[in-house]
Amino acid sequence: MFLYKAVPACVIFTTTLAYTCAHAHVQEPTLLEENANDIEKISIVGFRDKLPTPLIAGSVNVIDETQILAAGAISIVDLLRTLPSVNISQSGPIGSLSEIRLRGSESNHVMVLVDGVEINDTGQGGLVDLSHILLTNIERIEVLRGPQSALWGSSAIAGVISITSKQASSEENKGQVKLGWGNRNTSQISAHASQIIDKLSIAMNLNMLNTNGENISREGSEKDGYSNTSLYSKLAYRFDNYNQLRGTIRYLDYENDFDATDFSTGLLADANNKTQGEQISLGLDWEFAPSTEDAGQPFYSQLLTAQYSKQSNDNFSEGIFNGSTKGEKLRILWNNRFQFSGDNSLNLGLESVEENFEQVGIISFGDPNQTQDNFSYSFVSNGQYALSDAMNVSLSYRYDNNDEFDNASSYRIGATYQINNHWRAFISNGTAVNNPTFTERFGFFPQTFLGNPDLEPEQQESVELGLTWSGAFFGGYLGGWLGKNNELQLAWFKATLQNEILGFVFDANSGQFTAQNADINSTREGFEVSLNGEIDTFKNGASVNWKAHYSYLDASENSQAELRRSPHSGSVNISYINNTHQFYLQADYTGSRLDRFFPPFPEPSVVIGLQSYWLLSANYIFTYNRYVNFNVRLSNILNEKYEDVIGFSGESSRVMLSASYRW
Repeated sequence: MFLYKAVPACVIFTTTLAYTCAHAHVQEPTLLEENANDIEKISIVGFRDKLPTPLIAGSVNVIDETQILAAGAISIVDLLRTLPSVNISQSGPIGSLSEIRLRGSESNHVMVLVDGVEINDTGQGGLVDLSHILLTNIERIEVLRGPQSALWGSSAIAGVISITSKQASSEENKGQVKLGWGNRNTSQISAHASQIIDKLSIAMNLNMLNTNGENISREGSEKDGYSNTSLYSKLAYRFDNYNQLRGTIRYLDYENDFDATDFSTGLLADANNKTQGEQISLGLDWEFAPSTEDAGQPFYSQLLTAQYSKQSNDNFSEGIFNGSTKGEKLRILWNNRFQFSGDNSLNLGLESVEENFEQVGIISFGDPNQTQDNFSYSFVSNGQYALSDAMNVSLSYRYDNNDEFDNASSYRIGATYQINNHWRAFISNGTAVNNPTFTERFGFFPQTFLGNPDLEPEQQESVELGLTWSGAFFGGYLGGWLGKNNELQLAWFKATLQNEILGFVFDANSGQFTAQNADINSTREGFEVSLNGEIDTFKNGASVNWKAHYSYLDASENSQAELRRSPHSGSVNISYINNTHQFYLQADYTGSRLDRFFPPFPEPSVVIGLQSYWLLSANYIFTYNRYVNFNVRLSNILNEKYEDVIGFSGESSRVMLSASYRW
């Protein structure tokens, strides 16, 4: 149970148009929806509120609703592959554990928000299993790379991913129903409905997916199925010109099959294992923003937010319960924002976080049953100042008081400079802190893993340089044909991680594996090149959008390459849209990388290389009329055989047909 604690000590100085230290309900517009073109020019995660991207001293990517609909993908994993410096580790087909590493980070170094509420699983080592986030009824995905602890706290050591579900719209279409069918006996049903009535707006999103799946292990024929039912609900009510209340609810229920380790080979073998999981996240905002006579933001506003999330996982083997974990988090935020002239702003706020962990299991060679908790109170500051019309500086600082670890501070300082109408440069430097997870400290799996309660927090310092060019690549006729909305982004980064927590180290005293802080630092250095553009000069009113990127990464510890990080990765996608037809093609490349294989006891573990691979997917949408359209999605068209994790087969070719009706 959560115990109410006195409101903490957190303060925030923030940036342009920000109510920092409040949760992503600040993503929510007021009852009148903003123009979509304006939304795509702003960032949410950069300062915890809407901010023009040219003012962010960091690398931000937005996957908007246009690309989400064009791709027709089922899982968010498919679209995250299109972003720079993303490494996905997927332990099998759809529904299998899918972890993300940004710029060579660990999988629990990335904070993931859904409608503003953090969904990192406290009971599963602080990571997020991305396989359970389906794209239907998602309208925006924003990814900010680099250390963000000063803004978002622990878990944001490598970046933040913000996911926004569909909300109430003032447009004519108020709802949609979509039905889908695919091979491997896959079916999907989704629905969206919204309404704006005077001062009240309501949105409801439902998604149900079922599939027989396919075999995860290299050998055998047993299929590993998956089912997912997710519900999103949003509500906003404006009392008057000063006060607005917003709330969100997310509920997820899923079941996935998985295989077991064959200890005679060290690889997977068919097994009748299942995980039944449930996730709940709730958010409630009260915003007070006095109206002003002149246009623009009020000089003073405040936002009070309460967030709650719970993730529970029950595991079964041959239908017999063999263990479960549950994590809970309660966050209270209070932010006071001061908007000065121009883009100058300051935020002051308070934050309190309480975390609970519960593990239940069968007593065998030890007792895994336990409950743990952790409390922290924070002081944070975030502000921005325009030195000139071309140059802006920003500073974030956070001080954490934690009842389990030494008090810690983190900061991020950056500057952006608009060189001319085409070129913009930025530089940033920051530190971040990531506390050991409950699993790393107290996790217990009989004869397998024993937690280490003496772990120290990880600390990271990083620097980033970036350059952005926008305009037309070429002049004359060729430039007109290629369009004028082209962009080139270049970024170089370097991060040094101290006290890295190694999650699977053999302990000779106990004869089990455990977690330990590394004695030496690990480094992550690399660069990213991104291109995107829009061609909209076709006589029939059609347009073509395209994106491409290449990323290089050198992630190492004591000259040894870090596992499951590819030095080379890239992606290309292109879409053609007119009033009736829409074509989308995506090609993702993951280079060779390393993983660790554990052969039968008593042989020591060995590092093995994983082969590089391409994943090619395509989507076609036929718009019959304003109400009805049809969709064909092809995934892994070349039926590439690949593994992101040793012994776990990646998903083979998938075909998905769907039809939708809007009203």
